[in-house]
This record gives sequence, C-alpha cells and structure tokens, in this order.
Amino acid sequence: MKIALLANLKEDAPANPEDPPGCWDDLDDLITVETTQNSLSELGHEVKYFPGVFNSIEEIKAFKPDLCFNTSEGHHGNSREAQIPAVLDMLRIPYTAAGVLGMMLSHNKHVAKNQFLQAGLPTAKSMVVDDAKNIPESNLRYPMFVKPAFEGSSIGITDSALVHNYEELVKQVTWLIDTLHTLVLVEEYIDGREFTIGILGDEPLPIVELFSPIGFYSNTQKEDFANEIYRVCPANLTYIQTKEFQQIALQAKKALYLEDVCRMDMRMDNAGNPYILEVNPLPCMYPDPKYASLVCASYTAGYSYTDIIRKIVESACKRLQIRQK
Repeated sequence: MKIALLANLKEDAPANPEDPPGCWDDLDDLITVETTQNSLSELGHEVKYFPGVFNSIEEIKAFKPDLCFNTSEGHHGNSREAQIPAVLDMLRIPYTAAGVLGMMLSHNKHVAKNQFLQAGLPTAKSMVVDDAKNIPESNLRYPMFVKPAFEGSSIGITDSALVHNYEELVKQVTWLIDTLHTLVLVEEYIDGREFTIGILGDEPLPIVELFSPIGFYSNTQKEDFANEIYRVCPANLTYIQTKEFQQIALQAKKALYLEDVCRMDMRMDNAGNPYILEVNPLPCMYPDPKYASLVCASYTAGYSYTDIIRKIVESACKRLQIRQK
C-alpha cells in the first residue's frame, strides 16, 4: 500500500520565548518518525513522510495514499489532535487511530471523565475551575490533584500538582491559568499505585506499573533524571486484578470512540479499587521501552517495533475495510 506518515516533529514546532515549559513535549522526535517509517517500509509499504500541518494538504493529495498513518498532535487549539483527522475526513482519505470525535473527547479531560461516568467506569471525583478567585464549593477531599483540563504528556503537571489545602489549591490553579491559559481540572487524589495499559487494535497489552519518587508522574521528571520514573512490566497484579484493569481499559476505549491504538492511565487505591484517570489516543512510540509505556508493554508481549506498526495498520484496514495490497 501507499502510506502517508503524518507527524508533528518537536524540531518543527512554532516555538516562541513565551511558550510555557514543556508545551511541545507531546510532539514526535525524529527517531520515532524514522523508526516508524522504516517499519512501514519493512512491511512492504511505499511510505512518505509529511508534516501534519495545513501546508501539507496538497502534497498529501498528490501522493494519493491508500492510508495515512497518523501520529499528528497538532500545534494550536484545545482540540488540536482532531485537526488532521478532520482534514482527512473532508478529503475522504482513510487514516489510523481515533477520528475527530475520539480525539476531541480524549483531549478534553473533563469531558472524557463524563464519558467514563456515563459508561459506569470508576474515576476520581473532580471539578472544573476557570477562575482561581472563584473556586466552586465542592465535596472533594484533600489531597487533590491539579492539572490542565486539556493537554497530555504531563504538560502542566508539576511537582506541586498535589495540593493538601485551600492555599496550595489556589496557588496551583492560579499558576496553571496564568501559564497555560486553560481550564483546570481538580480531582481527588487516588493514593496508591499507578498503571498504564496500552491497547493495539482490540488487544490489551501487559500492564505497566509506574514508580516515581514523588508518587506521580510530573513533567519536571522528564528533565530531572535523578527523579525520573521507572517502569515494571508486567505489573505485579493478580490474574483477576489484571483482567479487571484490562476490561476497564477496553470499556474506556469504547466510551471515547478510540481506534487502532491508545493508552489508558489508571490508579489503584490502597484498598485495591481501580480508577481510570485519562487516556492518550496517540501514545508515545519512542522505540526505547524505558521512555514509552506502549512500547514497553508491546515488547513484553513479544512484539517487535515492526509488529506494533503492523498491528495498527491491520486494525485500521479491518475497520475501514481496506484491502492490503
């Protein structure tokens, strides 16, 4: 098949001095794009890379791809991950991963949580704040976790995200609004263990447990190797716990209309109860398993990097009824 590989590279981001710390962390690096391209070529496809931006549209049309392998995160807007899928839908060009609706629901964390609740899935109690001077009254209990209502890749999550009183809450909400100019999601903190569950097609992968010196994964840890997280896969869970987590992940995938590949972030409280936190419809696919949970889980399952790419393509072709050439 002819496959157009669409991505937004960190090095091509429209950066400026006023950008908040880590605002482009969810964009791909050249190693990931080249490894994906090589894997697609190894599978026998004719592959060409295009930046996932508006100016690429005419070139993509001229290439006439049978399928687009989409990893584009976008640059601007609260639903930026949905921009390339929207354009491809208008052009009637099929693509991998979630469509417009799935991308929009996933990137809007407070909306995603409502979807979880409607599906009967366990998730932390929360509220949305748009003004640090007017935080609504709630029955949420401290400690609370404060993060952007949009964004991913731990953008906006600092070591101060865990707050223990009203003063800390106001300070963190103020910082997020002033820095990212965003709505803020405030959740009851689930004290316990943290996990992430990747899904390829409809197959839940072995569960990855994340360990952090501060108890959660912050954007700061990406720059501080002395304080970084480490991953254990498969996680030390019972068979029943593993199946329960994987079933919740599959239900969350369905609730958010995700396709082909995704990753769920979950926690388990000290009583053993699971909670789903949020999802990533375009999980990091950096080829080193130390830095990418989906890749770590896939390698544990016995898949190579090329296998990961093959399974994503096969899932999309089956879903879209595309006959592989």
